[in-house]
Amino acid sequence: MKRIDLLDLPEDSRDLVRECEAQGARTVFERNGRPVAVLVSYDEYMALRETIEIANDPMLYAKIEMAEEEGRTGRLLLVEDLLGDEPAGADHVE
Repeated sequence: MKRIDLLDLPEDSRDLVRECEAQGARTVFERNGRPVAVLVSYDEYMALRETIEIANDPMLYAKIEMAEEEGRTGRLLLVEDLLGDEPAGADHVE
């Protein structure tokens, strides 16, 4: 990943970064009216990366779906069930 010190940027670019960091504002960069890049805060970037990793992990995604289904049906899913320390469904509280 390329790194650039903010002090090396022009003042108007630093303003965009300040708005992004402080207010969560996003800036879309376009070429010929077509979006090509987006400026987002580092925290938002990390959250997006984590979401992508979860979505690309079928086992973890299935466990999350199972937990959400348990919540929808009003059954309590134990941590052990979610983490796989015990057989799924072994200790549900209804």
